[in-house]
Amino acid sequence: MIVKYNFLFNFAATRTGGGLKRLYEYTKWFHKKGGACFIIHPNCEFLIKNFPNNQYFIVLQSRTQRLFKDCDYLSDIKKEIGMPDLYYSYGIPVYYHFGKINWFHLSNVLPLNSKNMEVSLFDRYIRLRLLGWKMSKNYKNADIISAESLSSLSMIKNQNTKEMFLSINGSDDEIIFLQNRLEIKKDNMAVIVGTQRYKALLDSYRIFETLKKKNKLLKLFLIGDKRSIPKQLVNNKSVVLTGVISQSEVIEFLKKTKYYISTTLVENSFNAASEGVIFASESYISDIAPHRELLENESFKRVLIPHLSNSVLRIKGEDITGKNLKLWGVIITEMVEKVMSYHKNYHV
Repeated sequence: MIVKYNFLFNFAATRTGGGLKRLYEYTKWFHKKGGACFIIHPNCEFLIKNFPNNQYFIVLQSRTQRLFKDCDYLSDIKKEIGMPDLYYSYGIPVYYHFGKINWFHLSNVLPLNSKNMEVSLFDRYIRLRLLGWKMSKNYKNADIISAESLSSLSMIKNQNTKEMFLSINGSDDEIIFLQNRLEIKKDNMAVIVGTQRYKALLDSYRIFETLKKKNKLLKLFLIGDKRSIPKQLVNNKSVVLTGVISQSEVIEFLKKTKYYISTTLVENSFNAASEGVIFASESYISDIAPHRELLENESFKRVLIPHLSNSVLRIKGEDITGKNLKLWGVIITEMVEKVMSYHKNYHV
């Protein structure tokens, strides 16, 4: 049965990374079910052709508009579609009761936890601080708040909201890989995905150095924006900078790698780590709460690396079962069922 959902999803601030991955999967799922409404960034216009059963609103806001005129576009959208049964906002504060049910999804924990992080002065004192303040001030307008890990939810658990909901990221590629357990020849390389400052790349490089002592020909591949990479690594002969590549290319890199390394200091989700842990032969990841959630009831060891102040978690790919992963279809269905059950007499 095809159903037209009167749901509005606001992904206006999303154009890369995990947010784009979630947006893609949501638009694909709802396209198959008859369609929903999506607010998207101009960089995501390709979705219109791919999944035409949805209705799309293209929104481009400058950094200044995001700070001071965030969501001004909603009033015009409401004139066109009326009050939606669900208003789902990905990372953008819910400033007022826009839909019959209002859902805020926490997409980034840095606005709530950047005290000890290496970020730019603009981010620390303006963008992150202001966004964190706006989020906290407006939690009360959300009927449901979700995040991608239990540790992220714990940062907002004391807010005055009716419902808290865990909505992890999907792991379709990893689950399919584990089901087939294909033997893929590994290249003599280590891989780091993401170059933001909180990824602590110099700590990751120290792990690489330790591995390289036993494997002189080992190469390190850094995947992500080259502008964020420390100068010590840019001209290093053992380091290869790929720049920003597509998600499918990232997966192919990880499938061929011997070692996946992540010393990230903070994450909302374990999704990036799950890709590396499952595809690589061996992984070294930081001992942070979301990574522990990924590895709950899995096999791993805590190890000490020379010149690192904190221990890291070492995982053998062959030992991982993926018991804590979910398919995107399951995750989206859980979200829809949550909306349906929010009011017992609510039907779409």
